[in-house]
Amino acid sequence: MEGPVLVFGGAYSNLQALEAVLKLAKDELHIPVDRIIHTGDVVAYCAQPRETTECLRSSGVHCLMGNCEESIAQAKSDCGCGFPEDSACNAYSINWYDHVTKQLLGRSDLATWMNELPRRMEFTMGGRRLTVVHGSPRNISEFIWPSTSVSELQACFAELPENMDGIVNGHSGLPYARLVPCGSRQKVWLNAGVIGLPANDGTSRGWYALLTPKGHGGLEISTRSFEYDVQAAADAIYATPQLVRGYADSLLSGVWPSHDILPLEEQMNTGVALQENTLFWPGQENCSNGVKNGTDKKTVPNGRHIRSAEDSRLRGQATAALAAVSVGVAAALLVRVWMTRRS
Repeated sequence: MEGPVLVFGGAYSNLQALEAVLKLAKDELHIPVDRIIHTGDVVAYCAQPRETTECLRSSGVHCLMGNCEESIAQAKSDCGCGFPEDSACNAYSINWYDHVTKQLLGRSDLATWMNELPRRMEFTMGGRRLTVVHGSPRNISEFIWPSTSVSELQACFAELPENMDGIVNGHSGLPYARLVPCGSRQKVWLNAGVIGLPANDGTSRGWYALLTPKGHGGLEISTRSFEYDVQAAADAIYATPQLVRGYADSLLSGVWPSHDILPLEEQMNTGVALQENTLFWPGQENCSNGVKNGTDKKTVPNGRHIRSAEDSRLRGQATAALAAVSVGVAAALLVRVWMTRRS
């Protein structure tokens, strides 16, 4: 592809966020739809799955199949999200997936469109070959987190042809870009984040990524945030009696309603505002790799500042507190879902 490419994922039935990011791409960034990619999961947690799917389908954006599209297309009984059965996330998913399937009843055209979406896409930019997957090259619903080890990322690259230079994925909901050493080369892993839910960072922003070709075969990869009418998206959930309210609250607070699927590092980053980051991926003749975020501070791969030893100690103390309340939160959530389904 020539010129900047915009990547975003997880529209998640959030019509307001989808309309906002499409408007941003057209009016401010001047990026045509043939250089925009959605990494999957057009439907999920929010209130308007039918309208959001119609909007994305008609937009002309390149769309990838996520686990939610796969489940709807194949009339599965669950979202195929990969949540553990005893997790709060799984209890929530029973509720919103039931809402999605009911809203799409009689719309076989939308299910057919989802079924025809590719499971993997490829594009070339600046002489680099990149592939787009939803979860990972191994599994459509595999979670790859900012804290995932280098060895796991290398194992994912091993599933692809040797000449594949980068992986772009979605599913986990958190934006980050990382350089991954693979033999004598530096490959890139990019998750553009999602637009339909916040990044669990205490802000209501949605996230996307821009890939821009630079001189001498280099690429600039930026993770960026945007704002939209979050209140309208939350109100749409509040106005839907059968939906659990946790995700409406999450849209407003910027914190996910449950964290039991998150690795420890991501749990402890809950409520810590993400920084917009730019990673420069140089051409092969230039091995000086680096990340820019507008400050002189060092950054961890997910864009949050490295914390002090004292902060690390406090985070360790918080781990025990988090574990102590998780059982009670999950029990309360299950009761709430049960009561909602009865009503």
